[in-house]
Amino acid sequence: MKLERYQIYGLIGAAIFFVTLLWPRIYNKKAYYYKLAGSRVELVYGLKGWVKKWEKLGRSIPRFIVPVGSKVIVPQGLPLWRIILDAPQYPRTAFPEGLLVNIYINGPANGCKHMSCLHEIDTINHYIGMQSLSIAAPVMSRLGTYLALFMFLSLLVFVFVKKKLLGYLVILPLATPFIFLLVFSYWTHWLGYNLNPWASFKVHSFTPILYGVGKVAQFSTHNRPAIGFTLLMVSFVFISLSYLSKRKYLKQKGLLENEKKSAVGAAANSVSA
Repeated sequence: MKLERYQIYGLIGAAIFFVTLLWPRIYNKKAYYYKLAGSRVELVYGLKGWVKKWEKLGRSIPRFIVPVGSKVIVPQGLPLWRIILDAPQYPRTAFPEGLLVNIYINGPANGCKHMSCLHEIDTINHYIGMQSLSIAAPVMSRLGTYLALFMFLSLLVFVFVKKKLLGYLVILPLATPFIFLLVFSYWTHWLGYNLNPWASFKVHSFTPILYGVGKVAQFSTHNRPAIGFTLLMVSFVFISLSYLSKRKYLKQKGLLENEKKSAVGAAANSVSA
């Protein structure tokens, strides 16, 4: 089976997209459910208004988990962003990478090997009145994996259906890195501007920095893209090339078919003459 150039570009882009957002991880079932129970969001500060409704809606959406015997398969992909927090009580001599949290398509996750850095950061944040990081994007963190699977299948349809451009199928995959940045930046802003006034330490509302080094009181954060976001941008390039190449392919194919019809018509006319 010979593949057209746009199909090669599309398959490379789809493969990178799958690895970035859907690459499965296998966990022991009991250990994984115990981990979920231990990482439940502790609402130290109550939610109000639309955020409370969205958080409730998010909890009603089942997690994308595939049980297989004593194991569970979780399509998690690669980390898209890294949040590293430095604090005096966590010196680099004891914590060489600081307190590390990775942001995946299905929400934040602990990035440390020997302790729960996500829980530690949430504990530090609650002293300044900030909600848990797991509150952010309560619906998208549950729907993200389902949407990623839908987009991956849409890419395959775009690649293997030759007769139509089907350009609308690549709109969401192409927009994914920018949607992630938009959602991520919005919720970091929300977390920084919705501090509880009864917190132990009073700090002014702030927008946590999206990229680079930020400082609040004696704490500093280092935020930067992870390998997943880099690969997502590489996927964006290949999907774009696939779309442009398919447009060119269909245009040339249409011209060739018109030329063949003209040639057949001319031959028929010459025979009849």
